[in-house]
Amino acid sequence: MRILILGGTGLLGRALCAEAKRRGHVPLSAARTDADYRLDLGEDGALAALLGEASPDMVINAAALVDLAACEADPVRADHINARPAQVLANWSHKTAKPFTHISTDHFFDVHGDEKHDEQAAVVLCNAYARSKYAAEQHALAAPLALIVRTSLAGFHPDGRGFAHWALKALKNNEPMTLFDDFYGSVIDTPSFSTALFDLIAQKQTGLINLASRDVSSKKDFILGLAEAAGLAGQGAKTGSVSALVPRRARALGLDVKRAEQKLGYDLPGRADVCARLVLLWRAQA
Repeated sequence: MRILILGGTGLLGRALCAEAKRRGHVPLSAARTDADYRLDLGEDGALAALLGEASPDMVINAAALVDLAACEADPVRADHINARPAQVLANWSHKTAKPFTHISTDHFFDVHGDEKHDEQAAVVLCNAYARSKYAAEQHALAAPLALIVRTSLAGFHPDGRGFAHWALKALKNNEPMTLFDDFYGSVIDTPSFSTALFDLIAQKQTGLINLASRDVSSKKDFILGLAEAAGLAGQGAKTGSVSALVPRRARALGLDVKRAEQKLGYDLPGRADVCARLVLLWRAQA
C-alpha cells in the first residue's frame, strides 16, 4: 500500500515511515525539504495538488505547527497548517473512498491534574494551537473513513530537536532545568506509538481514539523517570509551575486509552516502559 505521510521528515514522521516500510508498505514522505515530495501546507492548493500527483492509497497527517507562541502570534497560519489540511483530506477521502489518519493532540484539557480524559471528555481550548487542532478534528470527523488519534509524543530526530533529547542532555550535563509538577500528560515514545497506530490502521479503525501511554505523569515525574532509566542524577533540576509560561496552555492532558487497548488487544506502555525505550533510543544515537 502506498502511504503518503505528511510531515514525513519530522520526529513522528520518520518513525511512521520506518514502521510502514517494516510492514511492507511504500511510505511516501511529504515535507518542505528532504522528502519524497515537497509540500508547504501554507501554500493554497498545495496539498490537493500533491494528492493528485502522488495518488496514495491512504494518507497519514503527521504535519503540524506545534510552537504555541508561533500559533498565538499568527493564528491564521496556525489554521492553514493545523486545520485546513484535515478539511482537504476529508474532501479527498469522500471523493476517492480512501482512508486517512489525522494525528491530533492532547492540549484540550485544563483541570483535575492527573485525571484521565476519554474520547467524550469536554474540551477546554486555552490557545490558538488548541483551537486550530480541535478545528482539524472536526473537519476530519466529517469523513467516514478518517481515524483521528489524540496523543502526546516523545522521540528523537537527527538534528537533535525534541523534548526527550533536551531533557536527557540536560540531565547528563547537570544543566539548569525547571521541572513542572502541575503539568500532566500521557507521553508515549514514537516507535511504540507507530506500532500501535499501524495495528489500528490494519483493523480499519475510524473515528476518534486516544493513543498514548497508559499512565498519566507530571512533567517533573516523567523527567525523573528518564533520569532513573538513564542512571543520571540531574542535579541542575528544580521544581516550578507551568502557570508562569506564556502563552497560557492546558495543564491536565492525561488521556484514557482503554478504548485503544480494547481494540488492540494489548496494553499500551506505561511511564517506566516509555522512559526505558527513550533512553535506549538516545544511547543508540550517541
